[in-house]
Amino acid sequence: MAFAQATPATPATPGIDKRQAEQQKRIDQGVKSGQLTGREAARLEKGQAKVQRMEDKAKADGVVTAKERKQITHEQDKQSRRIAREKHDRQRK
Repeated sequence: MAFAQATPATPATPGIDKRQAEQQKRIDQGVKSGQLTGREAARLEKGQAKVQRMEDKAKADGVVTAKERKQITHEQDKQSRRIAREKHDRQRK
């Protein structure tokens, strides 16, 4: 009798993923509307990439712990504030 070996599933983080997508949409909209300069957008993109790296690292062992989720959420909160601050500052032309 043969048994199929189950492959470990990647832990689901739909809340984190959805928020990342929403924050990316805010950055894209800011560039399109002129609220963000190219330099500001690049800096914010770096912040988004940091959050993604944190999420990838948390998922690497197959389990995203409550502590890891809290750390990722905290970083997303900081990133959200940065996006808002940059979108509403005065642009130098």
